[in-house]
Amino acid sequence: MKAIKLSPTDNVATLLGDVEKHDAVEIISADNEVIAEIKALQKITFGNKIALGDIANGEHILKCGHSIGKSIVEIPLGQLVHVQNVRSERLDIPESIIEEIIKQMGIEQ
Repeated sequence: MKAIKLSPTDNVATLLGDVEKHDAVEIISADNEVIAEIKALQKITFGNKIALGDIANGEHILKCGHSIGKSIVEIPLGQLVHVQNVRSERLDIPESIIEEIIKQMGIEQ
């Protein structure tokens, strides 16, 4: 499976299909060149983000060269980057909604 890194400064890539835990993920650039290969640490569905390296607690999550939030825990290389480990700086999502998203998506924690 492939994931696209949209900007050279990004620390996440967007999955272009579903991956299972331990699947290899080819990371491609916006120019469709393979730039890395990583192993998914958990099931990640199409359109979601995968960490391209270890992300420290409190670090900005960069997609398309822009911050889309901050990590609330350390996020290891290959892990799903979503509501279970990131908080938006623009939108305050209630904890009950975050818990429901985690439940409905079956996010492994």
